Amino acid sequence: MPKNEKCVVTDSALCKWINKDCKDCYINDMKEESESRKVLEDFEVTLSLLPKDFDKLQSEECCFCSDKPLKRSGYATIDLAHKDPEHKRGMFFGIGKKVRQRIGSLVPVSISICAQCRKNFRVAESLKWLMMLFFGGIAVGLCFIPAINANPAIPYGVILLGILIGYIAGKIASSAYVSNKSAQTRFNVFDIPVCAEMKQNGWFTVQDEGFVSRLFFSKKPTISRLCDMGIELGEKQEDN
Repeated sequence: MPKNEKCVVTDSALCKWINKDCKDCYINDMKEESESRKVLEDFEVTLSLLPKDFDKLQSEECCFCSDKPLKRSGYATIDLAHKDPEHKRGMFFGIGKKVRQRIGSLVPVSISICAQCRKNFRVAESLKWLMMLFFGGIAVGLCFIPAINANPAIPYGVILLGILIGYIAGKIASSAYVSNKSAQTRFNVFDIPVCAEMKQNGWFTVQDEGFVSRLFFSKKPTISRLCDMGIELGEKQEDN
């Protein structure tokens, strides 16, 4: 028997994804049935774009280990986007000529990660800020030299120069660290086989792409595995 015979999306993959009581589901706030059907159709497009091995990203072993994977100690989450399904809105703050939006699908992806890979990511990121603080601190110290602070404008230039040098040094140090640890850790999510397949299928990161992916770390996944929600991808992927 359907969960809610009056609802267009009842018992669908979208219903399982939302996983809320009908009274708390945002689908109920939609006045037109056509709106609900459009949301369902768009979600089905999103699912069709996911690889059938998508749930492997939450395996018991770390997905970031380059060699022999270690045991998972937590999760790394990143938002991945796709241009489909097509969405359009007004060019100027939702007003005017409608243009296609860059993002049609947005999925938070939780990926298994071990303690060592998580540490490597944090060190690679912290090196940038440590270098900026280090050289910025040196620049502040130089400002106490009488020859420099004699002119009120010079200290500001010295501090800005120190921060700039620190920024460049941080990028270099972080890059060197990543190169040194690359045999141990995959620093870009698209180096993970499942994510590599997603990239080939048009998925991209919402943030600007760099050699180190920007991740959010947590003990629990942001989303459950699709198979645990009762959502299957295999047949749909084969049909595409």
